[in-house]
Amino acid sequence: MQVKVQTSPKILKNFEDYLQETDEVGYIASVVHSIVYISGLPGAKLREMVVAEGGQKGIVQSLLPDLVEVLMLDTKDIKNGLRVVRTNEPFKIPVSAGILGRVVNAFVAPVDGGVPVIGERKYMSIDESAPGLGNRVRITKPLETAVTLVDLLVPIGYGQRELVVGDKKTGKTVFLLQLMANQASKGTICVYVSIGKRQSDVRNVENYLRKVGVMNNCVLLVASSADPATMVYLAPFSGFTIAEFFRDSGHDVIIVLDDLSTHAKFYREISLLSKRAPGRASYPGDIFHLHAALLERAGHIKGSGGGTVSITALPVAETLEGDLTGYIQTNLMAMTDGHIFFDIDEFRRGARPAINHALSVSRVGNQTKTPLEREIAQELREALLRYKRDQEIARFGVELPETTRAEIDLGEKIEQILNQDMETLTQRPLQLILVGLLLSGFWRDKNAGLLKVDVIKLVQKYNKGDLKGIVRQVVNVEKLDDLIGLIKINGQELMGVLYA
Repeated sequence: MQVKVQTSPKILKNFEDYLQETDEVGYIASVVHSIVYISGLPGAKLREMVVAEGGQKGIVQSLLPDLVEVLMLDTKDIKNGLRVVRTNEPFKIPVSAGILGRVVNAFVAPVDGGVPVIGERKYMSIDESAPGLGNRVRITKPLETAVTLVDLLVPIGYGQRELVVGDKKTGKTVFLLQLMANQASKGTICVYVSIGKRQSDVRNVENYLRKVGVMNNCVLLVASSADPATMVYLAPFSGFTIAEFFRDSGHDVIIVLDDLSTHAKFYREISLLSKRAPGRASYPGDIFHLHAALLERAGHIKGSGGGTVSITALPVAETLEGDLTGYIQTNLMAMTDGHIFFDIDEFRRGARPAINHALSVSRVGNQTKTPLEREIAQELREALLRYKRDQEIARFGVELPETTRAEIDLGEKIEQILNQDMETLTQRPLQLILVGLLLSGFWRDKNAGLLKVDVIKLVQKYNKGDLKGIVRQVVNVEKLDDLIGLIKINGQELMGVLYA
């Protein structure tokens, strides 16, 4: 992929260069893990970068009456009395198009054992301002995840901020990898930020993206649980800066922050070390502002060439036994445009993906859908609601009337269509075909198990290109009745393809 960028002529400076520019030097008075207190530097500003004599960099966190509190990003050889100089600049990271397909750390240095990053680098601040209201445009373009349940019932749009929330090991990362694989194959740049994860989990992500052949459109930014807390803290900011680099070069970008509840825990550790007053659950009071300012950098904005570009943010949060009322989870819900809830109960009963669509919300994504897709969503939601209600009645062992048994049968078949494994990506035309087949009565005389076999066959036929004829017709349908009618007319042809 060709990425056109405006490179920065700025040359990386060292301690002596900054000392000549600012002529303001201080001395480390005390060190508390990654927090250092510096005497001097009377002109220091919040979020300003400082550089120690050994080249170590830090960020000004707070200004005390006689000292400056600095979060050091590199604590090697830090000791009392070491000279520190102001830079009069924010902390910047070097970004280039050469990081596509690479695994990097929060400083954008490769950690995958490959060759150094090639290409001219542009130094960008990790604290870029969010786009103003005048630069933002209405979200109208649907972001297809190729996960049927999400695309039909909890749709996402380009530029949206959608929280992915649920218990550990319920399939959140699997869903995000499917989304990234589908979008990267269409040319979208995907930035995956691993925050405090195990190195084995990161390798699994990398292996999957390489296996499906989309790694060249992806960047993996890794801050593992073995890294210092400062690196984990820095990771989402560096990730967003990378996303903004590619957005400014004219590309739609998806950024996955996996996960912000872990980020909050590491930031809590840093804040407690600096003796800030703890708030709810001992989290610092500014954690809401920190995450809100970060996620505000996403959005659908006007591009420099007259078109529009977007950063779609997918932050992840972890719950405990499905509890959505946690401090960080509710904070993130308040600052995003909806959430996809991975329900532990759905996971335990075998649903894949284990998404509770009734408790999931997309405040923006629905406006990107066509009238046909809205009709389908309404029909499926009502059918699934009746199905859940009828299941509760069936628990009592009473004899069910014919209409109730038919509703249960339909609900079971809808669930079979919505279930899909990690290896399966279901594109929009095939999703419409599957729904049309179900609602037209094509599988009326088959049970849910046989229907699943047919769905697998249809996915294979679609991927081989055997359904091109009906696909061309389906994508132009505007109403649900017309879709059902089209499927009935082409029923014999579909049967021929399916059972050939």
